[in-house]
Amino acid sequence: MSFCVKCGAEGPVYRSLCESCFLEGKVFTSLPDHVNVFQCGHCGDYLLDGKWVDIEAREEVAEKAVELAVDIVKDAEPLSVGLHAEKIDEANYHVGMTVSLSVEGLEVNEARTTIVRFKNTSCPRCNKLMGNYYEGTLQVRTRDRKMPEDLREEIVERVYKLMEEHSKDNRELFISKVNRLSTTHGGVDVILSSSVVGRNIARDLSDQYAAEVKETAKLVTQKQGKDLYRVTFLVRLPAYRFGDIVQYEKKLYLVGALRANSTKLTNMKTSQSVMVSNSDMISAKVVGRKEDLLEAVIVTETPKEVQVMHPTTFKVFDLKKPPKFERKGDTVKVFQHEEEFYLLPLQG
Repeated sequence: MSFCVKCGAEGPVYRSLCESCFLEGKVFTSLPDHVNVFQCGHCGDYLLDGKWVDIEAREEVAEKAVELAVDIVKDAEPLSVGLHAEKIDEANYHVGMTVSLSVEGLEVNEARTTIVRFKNTSCPRCNKLMGNYYEGTLQVRTRDRKMPEDLREEIVERVYKLMEEHSKDNRELFISKVNRLSTTHGGVDVILSSSVVGRNIARDLSDQYAAEVKETAKLVTQKQGKDLYRVTFLVRLPAYRFGDIVQYEKKLYLVGALRANSTKLTNMKTSQSVMVSNSDMISAKVVGRKEDLLEAVIVTETPKEVQVMHPTTFKVFDLKKPPKFERKGDTVKVFQHEEEFYLLPLQG
């Protein structure tokens, strides 16, 4: 039989004391009389545990701040925490906390209260934004043609999505500005907070659009003994796009997948596909766009030919089927180059 060394009571002991004597005068948790929480007056994010976070309800922010502020003695193991925040005014919230702890196998419950005070500040990200801070400039241009508006917006949307992916784990990454150019050839300039991300996005655009990338850096200052550079990434798109018709080595091809170093071409007559290096593709001439394709109605079909009707002249003519031709529906895509018509091949 065990006895309490203080009061002599029989029963279980904790460090030679009965439960009553062991817990007497002990406090296992504490809270400061107030907890300060900083909110950025520009983006609205809150600073919690050293990180800026986006939380909509201030009650939730107040409760999280108190949970972070509670101090629990070393030998106590928290089992559960209950929190309830009540608004006093716009800048102050009363927060009640109940904590369930395990101490030497005993379950102990304690209640604490504090005031959470909200204070306005400006986060580092917004400071950079307002100061027009940037490290990289992404310049997207085209070669030998004006950049179509739909392509420009497609690229802008892609850049935003890529930046969104990069900034998930680092809110210091952002787009400072997007400038849509209206000069002869047009294009877009994207101002970025990070040259590292700028390089990654430039590589992505190169892979997606078979673009050429040139990088230049300019030393602007030194910070803490380190050189700081601003880097410009010139992404020059080729004259052709996916789905265009090009003349290459005196033959017509349908442009397929574009990659950083090569482009897939499908012969308009034979349906055979080849990969051509982008350096060789400089000699390719665009002779047709997607919008130049005709939707011709099929009149009759034989194993080797289809007879189609021109959508505007209503002239009927026969076209030889390219290999692997498959009919889908009552119309086919037809391209006219000079006096000759071509059935659009499958991109194998």
